[in-house]
Amino acid sequence: MPLSSSNNVLLASGVLDAFPAPLVLVVGLGLLLLGGHWLVQGAVTIARALGVSTLIIGLTVVAFGTSSPELAFNVIAALGGNSDLSFGNVIGSNIANIALVLGLAALVSPLPVHSRVITREIPLLILIAAALLAAAWFRIPATDLPEQKGYFGRIEGGMLLAVFALFSWNWFQAGRREARDALAQVSVEEVQEAEVKSKGLAVLLFLLGLGLLVVGGKCAENGAVRLAEMAGVSDALIGLTVVALATSLPEVVTSVVAARKGHGDLAVGNVVGSNMFNVLLILGITACVAPVNIPPGRGWWDLVFHAALTVVLFPLAYTGGNTMKRLEGAFLLTAYVGYMTWSVWWELAG
Repeated sequence: MPLSSSNNVLLASGVLDAFPAPLVLVVGLGLLLLGGHWLVQGAVTIARALGVSTLIIGLTVVAFGTSSPELAFNVIAALGGNSDLSFGNVIGSNIANIALVLGLAALVSPLPVHSRVITREIPLLILIAAALLAAAWFRIPATDLPEQKGYFGRIEGGMLLAVFALFSWNWFQAGRREARDALAQVSVEEVQEAEVKSKGLAVLLFLLGLGLLVVGGKCAENGAVRLAEMAGVSDALIGLTVVALATSLPEVVTSVVAARKGHGDLAVGNVVGSNMFNVLLILGITACVAPVNIPPGRGWWDLVFHAALTVVLFPLAYTGGNTMKRLEGAFLLTAYVGYMTWSVWWELAG
């Protein structure tokens, strides 16, 4: 008699429990990153074969593919009833993108910000961060659980996805109108680097990438939950620190390499775009799958710190001749290390 899907999940968890939690987490995160990479390679080649323009592929397929590890992890965590991990991963990834990724990139080389795409998106990112905080606040009276301090439900998830669809359409149109824009040109280069020669290989990579994302998401979720139990801390903290840092590795590599090559627009645009994807698409889909609770206590501080960092990004990008300097990069890195240290202390002291 075939096993049901629930029995399959239980069986998978039982097998994973036989291995050390840190090992399962590391393997899961590695599979997520590899799966996202293969997914991009396969999808780019398939889209090119279907006649989609290189510029549009760069602005959509490549951008979505780099966020696929976070999406796979969050959906699987939500389905497993671990919404704290989902919350910590989204907010933690955004914090890491601004403070850690841009901080490191600016230390490597000052980041000039001249792309018109970025100049429009940073103010929108600030509005999104403020709206996220407001939405969570207004959800407090709606909950019938006294221990719950706000959450993102299907209504918020649907609204985030609607905004994402609208924003994506405007982004496509802007990219097509501004084909000479720095970010548009780099998007074309990324597509050319990711494309593989064989269509058959592209389909295989796409399918393997999807499979690795599912398996990696399950492994990462299992390892993260067990590691949190072993360390005596919350799932949200593990999501905010370990998982968020690991899933932000593609952004770290891309932005640092871009900074070394003198593509400051790409480094900043990568972070801005990734943060929008994380909130609008990933949190939107996750909230539609299952409510994403805001962890009592420190969860609100995470939202406030996330919003504050997003606001700070505006003057950092537009002052000093539209250049993010090394001193500003050091400030962002210090803020990241300080907040992560405080978060761990808060958990252990509590």
